Amino acid sequence: MSPRFAALLVAGLALSPMACREDAGRKPTFAVTGTVTIDGKPAKDATVVLHPVGVTGPDAVKPHGKVAADGTFKLTTYAGDDGAPAGTYRVTVEWWLAGARADDPPSNRLNAKFAKPETSQLTATVSAAPTTLEPFALKR
Repeated sequence: MSPRFAALLVAGLALSPMACREDAGRKPTFAVTGTVTIDGKPAKDATVVLHPVGVTGPDAVKPHGKVAADGTFKLTTYAGDDGAPAGTYRVTVEWWLAGARADDPPSNRLNAKFAKPETSQLTATVSAAPTTLEPFALKR
C-alpha cells in the first residue's frame, strides 16, 4: 500500500459518518472535583451523582464519582474523570457498606433523603471551565 493511499484511508475513516456518530449528542465536559464528609470525616467509597435540573428521561447524562479515602472525588460523564457538562444539578450521595456479617446485604449508611434528587437538598453548578464544587458536609 502506498503512503499516499494509507493517508487517504486514515483521513476517510476519521471523517466517516461512523466516526461522527461516536461523539454525536455528547455535551462538552469540564473537570469537576469536590469533597464529601459525613459527620466531619471523609466519606470513603460514597457515590456522588449529579442529576441535571430540568432534564429527564433515559438520555439525561448523570455525572458521577466515587469518593476517595481523603474525601475527594472527580466526576465522570462519558469516560474516566472527564468531568461534567456545564449546568445546574441536584446532587445525590449514597454510602453503601457491607453488613457486619457475611450474609448481611449491603446497606446505604446515609439518610434515605440523600439518595433522591427531590429530597437531598444538595445542589451544584458546573461552569464551562474546571470547577471545584462547594464541599458536601453531611450528617447521618
